[in-house]
Amino acid sequence: MSKKISIYDIAKYVGVSPATVSYAINGKKKISLETKQKIFKAIDELGYVPDTMARTLSTGRSHLIGLCLPIDDSSSQIVENPFYVEFISGLELGIAKFDYDIVIGCQENKNDFKSWARSRRLDGVIMLGKYPRTVYESIKELNIPIVLIDVYEEYANEFHNIRVDDEGGMYEATNFMIKNGHTKIGFAGAIDKSLVDYHRYLGYRRALEDNHVEYQDDFLFSGSRPIKRFIQKNIETEIAKKIIQRNNITAICCSGDIIGIGIIRTYCELGKKIPEELSVIGFDDIQDDKYLFPSLTTMSQDIRL
Repeated sequence: MSKKISIYDIAKYVGVSPATVSYAINGKKKISLETKQKIFKAIDELGYVPDTMARTLSTGRSHLIGLCLPIDDSSSQIVENPFYVEFISGLELGIAKFDYDIVIGCQENKNDFKSWARSRRLDGVIMLGKYPRTVYESIKELNIPIVLIDVYEEYANEFHNIRVDDEGGMYEATNFMIKNGHTKIGFAGAIDKSLVDYHRYLGYRRALEDNHVEYQDDFLFSGSRPIKRFIQKNIETEIAKKIIQRNNITAICCSGDIIGIGIIRTYCELGKKIPEELSVIGFDDIQDDKYLFPSLTTMSQDIRL
């Protein structure tokens, strides 16, 4: 078994002190560019692998970012909804540039969130989706950077919050349908469970109003369950069959691509033609769209960025 290379081996190889090697690796003090280049060349040549635990103790940083996914059955959502896979992939690529890694977690017991973050010595936390107010109150005590994504609740406003223009995006999507001659346009999304979906619904409604297109209550397909449940075949089939039975909807705006994909698939299984009998537009631009036939028109929100 080969000997594990240490910073002392690197120091001896380069002809500097172990402290200088440590400074170069951790960036704690300025050293000359020439010395730094020699140290990193030696690291490559000798195959040195930093001891992450030792680095954590010496720098006070774990180089770990916690990613907390929506509380409701997150593991299932990751498998079922490609949005989460692409989101995590983009995040992983982004933080790797800064020598950080992701720790994925989701606390079924919402009171354990703070313990989860502290026990892993996380340097920061990214939270995707809605959480109870008690969770936001507890994370204030962590004293680490917190970034929220897709959160509309007012009590989360004191944190950094990243969102796309959900209402504006769906406004443009609905306008696109109207410009292509549609006046009987439906909307599918879990507006009673997701504020993201609700804001997209507002964009849909505003586009209809601005273009003097009549809104009808029976053109709304709003699930009473979390958005991930739309993936299930029976929900998609139910939506498609209702559209066919009414025979008065020519286009459907979907709050997410996964819903649009399901409607297209079910329509084709029922022997209907897309887009001749129903035009479908989604929201997300997930990678799966590229392999779908008939194709899905969608609003891109650059998930990986």
